[in-house]
Amino acid sequence: MQISVFGLGKLGLCTAACLARAGYRVLGFDIRGDYLEELLSYRAPFEETGLNALLQKVRDKLVFYQDPEKAAMESDVSFIIVPTPSQSNGAFSNEFVLQALETVAPVIAKKSTFHLINIVSTVMPGSCEKIFVPFLEGLSGKKASQDFGVTYNPEFIAIGSVIENFLNPDLVLIGESDKYSGKILEEIYRRTCDNSPFMARTNLINAEIAKLSINCFCTMKISFANNLSQICDAVTGARPEDICHIIGHDSRIGTPYLQPGLGFGGPCFPRDNEAFVQFASGVGGFAKLQEAVIEINARQVDRITGQIKQAVEQYGNAVALLGQTYKPNTYLTERSQALEIGCKLVEAFPENEIRVYDPMANVAGKWKLADSLKECVTGARVVAILTPWSEFLNTDWHRWLANPHVVLNYWEELY
Repeated sequence: MQISVFGLGKLGLCTAACLARAGYRVLGFDIRGDYLEELLSYRAPFEETGLNALLQKVRDKLVFYQDPEKAAMESDVSFIIVPTPSQSNGAFSNEFVLQALETVAPVIAKKSTFHLINIVSTVMPGSCEKIFVPFLEGLSGKKASQDFGVTYNPEFIAIGSVIENFLNPDLVLIGESDKYSGKILEEIYRRTCDNSPFMARTNLINAEIAKLSINCFCTMKISFANNLSQICDAVTGARPEDICHIIGHDSRIGTPYLQPGLGFGGPCFPRDNEAFVQFASGVGGFAKLQEAVIEINARQVDRITGQIKQAVEQYGNAVALLGQTYKPNTYLTERSQALEIGCKLVEAFPENEIRVYDPMANVAGKWKLADSLKECVTGARVVAILTPWSEFLNTDWHRWLANPHVVLNYWEELY
């Protein structure tokens, strides 16, 4: 079996490499010609744990094609992993998915063998059955579930650990147009994964809703913990960290994502919540719970900014902010709560020098970017740990601070 992968971004390239690792011949295509040329060196054009080593290991199995129709023609399965940017109303755009399908459809028309189209990109519920299947049937003249199959197979990965997450998933979600298509995809994952994940095979609409629901449930736990923090601010002696640690050990609740912090950011969680609200509202559903999750998340920025302001008034105006990325072990700052807090603080203290350091991000602003942790914190009176990088969570660097000082650690405890 040969597999084509359309879209070789942060998820697509990792997916292609992992499939090649499993022994499949993988034909990769990306619409960006210069980017595709760069990939011919089998060096990752972006930071991702273990990707460079894996690309070198699979050179004999992973091929990069400049002709998308040739990639589709020579493959039995096509993975579509292209961007689905958010629109102004929160819904995802299918523009790039349809562009990819427009390339694959004429190939299906020419082939006498069954071809599986696997949509990995996150899409709005209803897209596969109402848009993609009719689109493919209209362009190819072939019949879905008979001449070709469609599956919806969104991933649950985190930037910085994409390969580990892909090879050892909790579950593999497969929405299928027919049982045969689902069986093909399940066999691919059985061969590719190092563990034995739960194979959640269902129809297309269930899978589309489930993808958004999982991310929305995770963020609901995050916002619950942060809302608890806001309540505990008004109660002497109350520690939300301890409370979350306790309730997380109830088997009905669980500890993952139940931790006070800055809130959620990044390329997936915020927009998936917004898309779920748009979807629920569009079908007449009750979306107030998810709207509250979004509101609590936004309030965290103002709450933590206010706490840092109070610390400045008490300890002095030498401020160091540690972290710009939305989470550790990535360079991404998309929808980063840490970055938003930094922007609000420079607006509040335009005359003060605020120093900022992050091991991988380097976003310029009305602050001084430090080249090292030591440079950032030396002489500081107020330090806020906004991204929980491991080097920030030890206390060795506290000796470089001025006295008196305060370290606001929003991930473990207040020193």
